[in-house]
Amino acid sequence: MHQFFPGVFFNFETVRILGMARYGGADVAEVLEAVGKIKHSSAESWHDAWEEQAEKALAIAKEARACGNRTAARRALLRAANYTRASGYMFTGDGSLSPDPRTLSISEKSASIFHQATQLFDHPVKRLQIPYEDMTLEGYIYLPSHENRIGGKIPIVIANNGADSTQQEIYFIHPAAGPELGYAVVTFDGPGQGLALHRDGLRMRPDWETVTGAVLDHLESIAGEQPELELDLDRVAIAGASLGGYFALRAAADPRVKAVVAIDPVYDLWDFAMKHVNQTFLSAWGSGWISDGVVDAIVGTLMRLNFQSRWELTLMGNLYGLRFPSQIMRTMKKYTLKSAAGSNDPTNSYLEKVRCPAFVTGAGKSLYLDVNDHTSRVYNGLTHQTPAEKHLWLATSPADGGLQAKIGAVELCNQRVFCFLDHTFKVHRQEL
Repeated sequence: MHQFFPGVFFNFETVRILGMARYGGADVAEVLEAVGKIKHSSAESWHDAWEEQAEKALAIAKEARACGNRTAARRALLRAANYTRASGYMFTGDGSLSPDPRTLSISEKSASIFHQATQLFDHPVKRLQIPYEDMTLEGYIYLPSHENRIGGKIPIVIANNGADSTQQEIYFIHPAAGPELGYAVVTFDGPGQGLALHRDGLRMRPDWETVTGAVLDHLESIAGEQPELELDLDRVAIAGASLGGYFALRAAADPRVKAVVAIDPVYDLWDFAMKHVNQTFLSAWGSGWISDGVVDAIVGTLMRLNFQSRWELTLMGNLYGLRFPSQIMRTMKKYTLKSAAGSNDPTNSYLEKVRCPAFVTGAGKSLYLDVNDHTSRVYNGLTHQTPAEKHLWLATSPADGGLQAKIGAVELCNQRVFCFLDHTFKVHRQEL
């Protein structure tokens, strides 16, 4: 596949943006123009290039509005929101694992532009204020228009963000396709994500079923208070990609969830770390032969020498609210689908709690996750599903979904996800 940059990280993130063109999150020439101005491993040039494209898209939206062109205005606003989000993506702060001071304003601007776009959609979109502990989580529910209803009540898909995504970006996956197929799709920024993190200070948590439990509770309230929406609480699916796939699988233990979609999911974050850090070094640290201070010093040196490592540790530090690499790596151990005791026995796994039909995928060209370490262990750990209820899709080439989170093949991903959901929820469509 063509490479825009010499390193896989910047290249992958560029394909991630370009891949959203199918659903209005980018335009080809705008992306190519931005790429031409980005210097490899330069967060500032990345920011400036995407900020410039965002401003151009905003100008196009203004022009379209003046002409009364609703569709063009909506599309330009969606691109502007996505480019704005992307502009702050590569920030690594001052090197102390502290967030860049520009992150909040960029997140707020992206969310504001995106909301303007939702007001121009051709199908109903409602903002959600989801009660969560003593705060609220912001979300959206995207509803099918009357002509796209499939008969009966409306099935629901709850689409989770991952480690580094926002609900504005997640729109370009399932929400962009679901309403046209008769599905309602819910998005939200949970703890450690989007504005819930950058504005409200909510840190990520491994027991994501607590978060989605609050979302399900709120959907029940909405269905009771607004019966005219005809939401089908007996046909609720939960979906997510990468770490969002882990979140979806945690959430699927809730009996109110009737189907789970785990796109290239994380099985165990610590196992992921062990594949990327010298295992002898980690074992010595785990047994006490190496102190936290030594770990922090060594990893700190690596961060100074390697942009991707610096970005990854800064991201995780911000998600968890931690400032030392040793703390971050220790916290990663909590994000696992193994048993509490850390057993590798698939019969002693959190996945034993998942009883609903499941669609699980893997990416042979993943930037981060090996199929055997993650996808296969998830699939094999799901033991309560019949063969007809458990589906596995392993992709190798990028065009077939071989990149992590099905980046660059989102339409194919949606086709197969909603085919699985149609089958699970007994949605019958006439063969063409």
